Amino acid sequence: MMNDQGRASSTAGMAFGDLPTSGFIRRLTFLSAMGLFLDGYDLTIISVALLFIKSDFHPAPYLVGLVGSAAVGGMLIGSLVFGNLTDRFGRRTMYLLDLLFFVIFTLLAALSQNMTELIVFRFLLGIGLGADYPISSTLTAEFAPTRRRGMLLVMTIAFWQVGAVVSYLVSLALLHTGPDAWRWMLASGAIPAILVMWGRRSIPESPRWLMAKGRKDQAIQIAKNVAQSSGVELSTTDNAGLAGAIAPLRLASFGRLFQKDLIRITIFAALGWFFFDVGNYATVVFTPTILKLLKGATLASSVEASLALASFALVGLIVVFLIVDYVGRKWLQAIGFLGLGLVFIMMGILSHPAFGLFLGLFFVLTLADQGPGSLTYVYAGEVFPTSVRATGHGFATAVSRVGALLGIFVLPVLVASVGLSAGLILFGICDLLGFGLTVWLAPEPKGKALLNG
Repeated sequence: MMNDQGRASSTAGMAFGDLPTSGFIRRLTFLSAMGLFLDGYDLTIISVALLFIKSDFHPAPYLVGLVGSAAVGGMLIGSLVFGNLTDRFGRRTMYLLDLLFFVIFTLLAALSQNMTELIVFRFLLGIGLGADYPISSTLTAEFAPTRRRGMLLVMTIAFWQVGAVVSYLVSLALLHTGPDAWRWMLASGAIPAILVMWGRRSIPESPRWLMAKGRKDQAIQIAKNVAQSSGVELSTTDNAGLAGAIAPLRLASFGRLFQKDLIRITIFAALGWFFFDVGNYATVVFTPTILKLLKGATLASSVEASLALASFALVGLIVVFLIVDYVGRKWLQAIGFLGLGLVFIMMGILSHPAFGLFLGLFFVLTLADQGPGSLTYVYAGEVFPTSVRATGHGFATAVSRVGALLGIFVLPVLVASVGLSAGLILFGICDLLGFGLTVWLAPEPKGKALLNG
């Protein structure tokens, strides 16, 4: 990235999409990534907290599923509603406010006195988490240099996994604090959220959104400021590459996503993410629970093994990060889906596997996970035009949360009734469907400018 900036520093008159990766871009990417960090942190820490919540409240299996899925249900609403509001009223306002839901209701969830309160508060905190998906990805994509956009968006979603690793470390530190350990685990997520809210104050509105709304002078001024912070001069030709076909001044509509020129993209972005999340969220939320069911596992060993898996996932993310802007998106996502499908089915076919063998397959699963795990998010931020970019991402996120809810709620019921194998085979079938959908419909946005209008 430093070489990229060094080469650009002597160049005048650059288009906005060709600007180097400056300190501002890195700061924006980090602050956006921290929203995904909070999702990974919260969704993972509840997986450990559930081990204590079950001992505290003795819930029925369906209530365990509701606790695990409540935040995801909130994310469905938050992404759908706030994604559309972000296209209507701007990226920056929502970017500053969406985490307020998370802070307030995370603390209230930690103080819950019964299962009903816990489920309701986790649903409400999920609204803030879901809202951050379309807001953060859209803002990052619209500021990112075209040839580094895939890398920066992968970095953003990679922080989900960083959040998962940190949450396991925090969980291990709190594991022996007594029966109220789950309360401290849940409350701990409010600390980074408050810091992120404070840091986001310095991020301006997206010039692409301002241009699409007809606020050309303001858009160009912000773009000039970003260029100057990179040590280059912004081109004035064709509105610095920001405008293209300027969108009419109208409110963003969900109906636009299903018009002839976008419907294939909408189906691909939404259904591909849906198929991935069916198995992904269920295995994340219940990883310690799944591992604890295996022969020879203990409470501590299941959490330690979960931490090892989450840490290993970072290896796969680093690989995707390094090659995504060279290899492209489509085949990385397709190969990941294929690997996930085959490993899930293999794990489901095994009869009473030993802890070591099952954990080994889980490691392979975790590595394959990072293709579709990062690129479903990246695709949703790249393939929609400016006027409905956040709406499209929000819709795709919402559909993916339907898949996540299905996986999270169904898994404990399947385990209790027919065993773990049926659930794992179901997840494998979903991933193979995701492979077919990617091969059939996925475009290749590598190196291409974002769609305006």
